[in-house]
Amino acid sequence: MTVWIVDSNAFIHLGSIASEEAIESLKGSLSEHGGAIHVTSGVHDEVRTVRFRAWRDRPRVLDVLSDVLHTTPISEGEIRGLANAIGEKAAPQDVDVSLMVLAAKKHGMGLDVVLVSDDYKMTTTREKAGLGYDTCPPSTFIQSLSDGASGKHSSRLRSLAKRIRAAEMRYAISRAGEYDIQGKLTWLIESLLSTKPSLPQQVKENAPNSIETSIQSLRRHVAGENVKKSNLKRLGALPEVCQPIREIDDHLESLLGVEGDPNDLYLSGLEVLQSVLERVGAGLSPLGDEQCMIAHRVMAGPVSRLESVLGLLAGSLGRGHASSLHMARALSQSTLSDDSRAEAMTMHHLGLMAIASGDNLRASMLFERAADQSALAGDSSLAHLIAAGISRHLAGEDDDAKTLIATAARIVQEDKESAIEPILGLARSLMGIDRPWLALELFDEALECAVESGASAEVERITNLLTLVNVAAVGEEDGTRKKTRDLLDRLNEIQLESQEEIQVVNEEIDQLVESQLSPLNETWRDWRDSSDLIPENEALIVVRVVRNDEGVLAVTHHPDIGGLGLWLPGESPDLAPGVAVSIGGTRIKLAEASNDLIQSQNIRGVIAVESPGELVVSINSLGEDV
Repeated sequence: MTVWIVDSNAFIHLGSIASEEAIESLKGSLSEHGGAIHVTSGVHDEVRTVRFRAWRDRPRVLDVLSDVLHTTPISEGEIRGLANAIGEKAAPQDVDVSLMVLAAKKHGMGLDVVLVSDDYKMTTTREKAGLGYDTCPPSTFIQSLSDGASGKHSSRLRSLAKRIRAAEMRYAISRAGEYDIQGKLTWLIESLLSTKPSLPQQVKENAPNSIETSIQSLRRHVAGENVKKSNLKRLGALPEVCQPIREIDDHLESLLGVEGDPNDLYLSGLEVLQSVLERVGAGLSPLGDEQCMIAHRVMAGPVSRLESVLGLLAGSLGRGHASSLHMARALSQSTLSDDSRAEAMTMHHLGLMAIASGDNLRASMLFERAADQSALAGDSSLAHLIAAGISRHLAGEDDDAKTLIATAARIVQEDKESAIEPILGLARSLMGIDRPWLALELFDEALECAVESGASAEVERITNLLTLVNVAAVGEEDGTRKKTRDLLDRLNEIQLESQEEIQVVNEEIDQLVESQLSPLNETWRDWRDSSDLIPENEALIVVRVVRNDEGVLAVTHHPDIGGLGLWLPGESPDLAPGVAVSIGGTRIKLAEASNDLIQSQNIRGVIAVESPGELVVSINSLGEDV
């Protein structure tokens, strides 16, 4: 029997996603195998307010699962002991450490133990500490339970595991104060593949010979499913002509978890897309209009997914025009495939690009339509509504902006904890298009929601993000920025009992930010290895890129020091706000920044390189040289 030790995030995922039927199947599968969900008392504290959002009476998750929960208290001494053994800086949060203590205890008793967490640090820390239990994300936990269930219970749990997997990918990006393109890429591909419209049931042999019937049959054939010979025969040459379409999703699946240079990933995706389009196009050329229309409808979904990924990769490489074109084509294709989720996701990306180019009315139109499509798909429209309100405000249409923000505020008030992630996601996206002042206001709103909902882990995460965005937000708050703040302050109505606590947290953040904006106490007069500045498994986060004829100054955020300028003379790799970089191949020196750079770029120092010709910059922590 497996002992499942489960962290707080798993309960948050269940509360956001799980239906009553799925929880019934989960509890039945656990009971059938004599199992339980093991937690520590710290988990109760973190998820005490989490509720099942989709249930009629919105009961608390802990109350519903109480009969399968087994809680073990862990002493402060045990937590501190393991944290010290790991190293305070490297150790996870106290609640996570308490779960690791429990897992180690159970494993020491000779039990088969799995710690369930989608926080990758829990896995890496366990490995470094030499602890013998296993780890897995919540989706794998649910999938394992489905393997031991049967009938409708197995089907429900598989469906739940699939939806949680997509949520985990979204959460993975939000865990770090950085734009990790590999994590983002994995999330996007997983989300696109896991939420694509399910194929209809096998077409009955006596079904009418309609175009929709032919489209369904061809989709199933391309997906590798068995289709009746009579249905295939009606398709003529299309099954053979359209067979290459399958290579698109095969390629996307091959990228999951693969580390590599974003430029190489981009070029390989272009190659696959071109190859498939050429071969299918050549095969369709002698066929009639109706058969071509059927083929294009079948091809639309895979092409839309690949175009979305190419758009993301192009954006990470600073190729805004190419990124916008890929996203526009993804949107066009998704409308042919009747994929509301893909349409909403793509229109949101296009809206961000419109903001970046100053076309705010176009951006608001795209965000508003994305909100409509999300509603059709049964997804949250919060981020789209906020983005639409911001866009209307930037376009000078304040009445419409206030209406949109008021609609978003009602969603926030319904469940402040669930509102945190959409707000943070939009804030990080705005940083990625170099709109740090807008991001700063949204981080503030997310912080208020986190404090009011008692999500201490979220408060710490947002604190780290706020130190980063304060490096990016150069200049002083002017009248325009104050109006934007006044608008976004309408998102969350702070309860009176929370005001004092929020003020304390903000004062702590102000002190931290101030310490990271003060002059450096020490600079390096000698050349040193880059690891003296950037420890292994850490990186500098690019918040702005300043180019001139002599090279590039990448304004970055160091997790401990704050703002630093990385000077890359001559030709430099493609950099864009949000990417993470590490340095190798040459020694570096941490020099003082000029007064002009301190004032204009919010940096405390400049990283100089000893041998520019030997400089190797690794982007996005992928471990690939650029």
